[in-house]
Amino acid sequence: MIVGVAWFREDQWQWLRALAADPEVLEPTHAEWLAIAEKTMRDLAKHGVVAQKVTVDVYALHAWCVEQRRPLNSSARAEYVSAHPPGDGNHA
Repeated sequence: MIVGVAWFREDQWQWLRALAADPEVLEPTHAEWLAIAEKTMRDLAKHGVVAQKVTVDVYALHAWCVEQRRPLNSSARAEYVSAHPPGDGNHA
């Protein structure tokens, strides 16, 4: 099984937190988020899941949320990654 994992750039992290409808569920710093994301990748691999990083441009994500008329929250972030799967040119 291959799954996409949202991968956020350090230079856009604070912008993501500013735009998010649920900033309280996002780590305060990119470094904290990165440590958790990398652990998640390792844990998935231990269970036989191939996780591919899907680089998420926060500006494109925000535009997508506006277009979809939905808040930029964890559900929207997950759906955005599903709509831009690994292999479509948007992965890290």
